[in-house]
Amino acid sequence: MLMPILVSTHLFVNQRLHTALFDRMLQAGADGFEIFCARQSFDYTRPGEMESLAAWFRHNPGRLHSLHAPMYSDDCWGRSGAPALNLAATDQRQALCALEETERALTFAELAPFRYMVLHLGIGGEEYSEAKAESACAQLERLRVKAKTLGVQLLVENIPNGLSTPSRLLQFLKQNHLDSLGICFDSGHAHLPADRFGGGGALETFELLAARVASTHLHDNHGEKDEHLWPGEGRLPFERLLPQLARRPDLPWLLEIHDAPATEATFDRLRQIIARMRQFQ
Repeated sequence: MLMPILVSTHLFVNQRLHTALFDRMLQAGADGFEIFCARQSFDYTRPGEMESLAAWFRHNPGRLHSLHAPMYSDDCWGRSGAPALNLAATDQRQALCALEETERALTFAELAPFRYMVLHLGIGGEEYSEAKAESACAQLERLRVKAKTLGVQLLVENIPNGLSTPSRLLQFLKQNHLDSLGICFDSGHAHLPADRFGGGGALETFELLAARVASTHLHDNHGEKDEHLWPGEGRLPFERLLPQLARRPDLPWLLEIHDAPATEATFDRLRQIIARMRQFQ
């Protein structure tokens, strides 16, 4: 049985999404997609834009796997002065802003059903604190009520901060009895060293998290920073990781690659990577 190979629209995150991009990714071998909610790419506050993409997914049922929750409320990565959206913020106004923006994106499920929403707890590089964990738990409790009514499961991602390292993430879910939440395993974040809030190794991290992993983000780096490279461009041992993932035939493989132009070269590269990944299934 072949696992689905999916693509995140993070690949085109700094250009406006349109249906032709999804057609081209399908032609390159993608089985489905995760939409990365960044307003410069997919403005989930504009009904017309939402309906245009939803119509494509209605004609291509089963292709929308997940949404990645927004990280900023503006369309320029926070350069407008808006703070990063932070579900773990100890400032309650900031936490509420993050919750409301996430819920706004989640309503896309009313137009185009999807299975998962992937969340970041906190922002990159910040230290752990009990107050941040308590805030994150409070927002998740509210968010999962809405998600449940829409048939969406929430997944928290291992990201490089003190709250979301692999071991801390498991502890957080267990202590707060968040049994309905799953984990999105991010290979690139796991490959970062532990002193940079990584997992210290992708293979070891997946083994630790495997029982709760429901989806993936697969990308490469050189072990120093979060580069979101194509598999094989960095130092992550994909030739060992992919057979490990293949032991879970229910687990989709989802590419989350850095921003690239929508050129023939990009679609050719995507086709080559998907064909290479198929060899491990």
